[in-house]
Amino acid sequence: MVNLTRLVLLRHGRTEWNHTDRMQGQHDVHLDDVGIEQAHAAARTLGKRDFRAVYSSDLARARVTAETVAKDLDLPVVVDPRLQEIHMGSWSGKTRAEVEAEFPDFARLYWEGKDFRRSPEGETIAEMVERAMPALTEIIQRHEGHDVLVVGHGFMLSQIAQHLVGIRAESRILGGLSNAHWTELGIAADGNAWIIGHNVAPQ
Repeated sequence: MVNLTRLVLLRHGRTEWNHTDRMQGQHDVHLDDVGIEQAHAAARTLGKRDFRAVYSSDLARARVTAETVAKDLDLPVVVDPRLQEIHMGSWSGKTRAEVEAEFPDFARLYWEGKDFRRSPEGETIAEMVERAMPALTEIIQRHEGHDVLVVGHGFMLSQIAQHLVGIRAESRILGGLSNAHWTELGIAADGNAWIIGHNVAPQ
């Protein structure tokens, strides 16, 4: 298809907080040893692609994953803080069990996919999408007709993918992204978008 843009949304490798099931949000947690190897595994697969550019959240777990893949592509990483994960507020650093114990009513809404503010300093899903979508729109327009890689965070990337294809946030129909897995979308010149693959693993 003429002017088809292929957008690959890659989640960062594993962190210690992923391993212990702690919510990270915008807390800057680094990759653990497994996460570093996962980033290299993603690079071995995605490094064979003809990407025009690589973009990343500025949080270390995403940035280091992006740099690992970009090295194989011989491309720089363009860092954009708008690509950060949803702000979890006072939930950040807590396990799922701790959140359920301390905030049972809000936790139920979260697991049901409902949109709400995580805490006074946190974000809603709508606010996260409003923050991140301008960055994605700029990237898509800048690289129309080419392949482009965006490295970020599981919840944010899944919500952005749903938004691009017109699926409402609360449905969570796509489910999450595993560490160092990705969603690939095709985007036509008229803006029509579709999912080529979701939660794709390195080969």
